[in-house]
Amino acid sequence: MSKGPARRIRLRAGVAFPVVSAALVASIALAVTPFAASPVMALTAPPTPTATTTASATASTTASASASPSSAGVTPSPTAIASPSPGVVVTPGVPLDRHVVWRIEGSGSQARYLAVDAPMTDAAQFQTIRVRFKLHNAGTVAMTAAPQLEYRASGSTGYTVVPERTLRGIPFRVDNEWVPSTGPAGGTKQGPIGEDIPVAKFMTGNEGGGLAVVGHHSMGANPDRQITLPPASYTEQEFTVQLTMDAKYLTGYEFRITNGRTMLAGTQVAVICLGLPPVLKLSPGQQNGLAVKAPKPASGTGVVK
Repeated sequence: MSKGPARRIRLRAGVAFPVVSAALVASIALAVTPFAASPVMALTAPPTPTATTTASATASTTASASASPSSAGVTPSPTAIASPSPGVVVTPGVPLDRHVVWRIEGSGSQARYLAVDAPMTDAAQFQTIRVRFKLHNAGTVAMTAAPQLEYRASGSTGYTVVPERTLRGIPFRVDNEWVPSTGPAGGTKQGPIGEDIPVAKFMTGNEGGGLAVVGHHSMGANPDRQITLPPASYTEQEFTVQLTMDAKYLTGYEFRITNGRTMLAGTQVAVICLGLPPVLKLSPGQQNGLAVKAPKPASGTGVVK
């Protein structure tokens, strides 16, 4: 169990419980069988960073033709901040948490989820995915959190908050989803900014036991709204994420959930990797061009300098 100071947190509740200061115990691990016994890990709460790094991010002024409609007309958003990784200690009796990654396919927002704790190995730029985490309160008092999604490139040391809008140099944004339209013309429309996840639709199993609390799915807000976990309970938190043109092919990225830069749950992280860049396919009659030097700048009179 962490020797650091206890954290005081405020919560929204699926079940009403008094809120008191509590030790926060939750983790994310890689295991597939929901009911199998497995080693247990817990994270110590990290000390307050004395300094943070700021990602070089300005509003993207260029919209790609292949980007989703929601990325057009980008406006600036708060700067993404890097945060340090906390230390890890072995603690008996703490249930391991899970995660699952979903792939959004087609304009009808059909989600195809991978196996529990499995990485995504063939992501691509402008693709929309969902990342869902199980959050577990194995303590004896209630805990609260406003879940926040953060990412880092595999092998790097600091995490950055996933912004709510496209930022230059940032490979991800929390995104809206397109859902089927119920109008007479059919088609699709943008879905809500968030929705509840019924317990019956949980994907990560009930390993660790306890009371199942209705979860939440964010499609545009990061951090998401506060979530409440009574003692000995668990829930699921999900974010919809779009990969931007700054996501690098043949590169891996890791996602975690925090509560205002403080680790919520996570000795393990969700991993996605981009595959090979798309191959250029020429239509009949098209030919590969030749690389040429950039044209020389012209003066105001139209004379080449």
